[in-house]
Amino acid sequence: MKKFLCSVLLFIFLSFYLSTFVYSQNFSGEIGEIKGTVEILKTGEEEWTPVVSEMPVQLKDRLKSAENSSCNLELDDGSVIFIGENTEASVEMLELTAESHNSKISLWFGKIIANISKSKNTKMEVHSPTAIVAVRGTEFAVETNAQKTDVGVFDGEVGVKNTEGAEISEVTVKPDEETSVQKGTRPRPPSRLVLMQKYKERNLRIKNRVVALRERLKRLPPEKRAKARQIAFEKFQKLREKRIEQIKKNQQKRKVIKRKAIKREMHERNRP
Repeated sequence: MKKFLCSVLLFIFLSFYLSTFVYSQNFSGEIGEIKGTVEILKTGEEEWTPVVSEMPVQLKDRLKSAENSSCNLELDDGSVIFIGENTEASVEMLELTAESHNSKISLWFGKIIANISKSKNTKMEVHSPTAIVAVRGTEFAVETNAQKTDVGVFDGEVGVKNTEGAEISEVTVKPDEETSVQKGTRPRPPSRLVLMQKYKERNLRIKNRVVALRERLKRLPPEKRAKARQIAFEKFQKLREKRIEQIKKNQQKRKVIKRKAIKREMHERNRP
């Protein structure tokens, strides 16, 4: 019996270790520069959990930042995507090689500012409720809600098109230009940066972060990055387990309080 229990425990430990190791290698980047409250909703789950620095993000996971909160997605090709405050976004696709960048980000609401590494084959899309932003290696910002999407470009070019309406149309936005897309309408013709000018200073800070990231990527080989992400993910797993346990305890407390309230109410009703 003891041998059987030891075998089961060993199997569980190895399964957990291998799953976290594979998970840490399954995303070519990690979360960095966390400020304030940033949480992640894992695929297939219902509870949000605080993120951990250096942890990887699995495809389809959602990131959510609170007010005065933010983080970076720092990718292995030296690209940085800044997730601003009051934002919810997810990575739908990410394929990086030495010569290509292929990614898709869903921006449900809020804002991102991105510095995407230029390579021979760079293809990135940002999908918002009203627009699709096509990127070919550039520096840009996107801000969106359910009714409108604003796009500003600081370097390079992006194509912006509407997702709804009688006619789908695309405009090209060049450096120091911006456009906007109202729900169900075509993109506004590009004009000089005005509304999105406010993100230019943040973009300068992101450029400095990009320089630091690329230096770090030179120093750290892929296996060491994967190991660091594995450790970060294990830390995240423990936080998630604690959060789930606390939620269960709170639910149990509410049930006890509810039962007592019902019991008191029935007692009051039955009093002569």
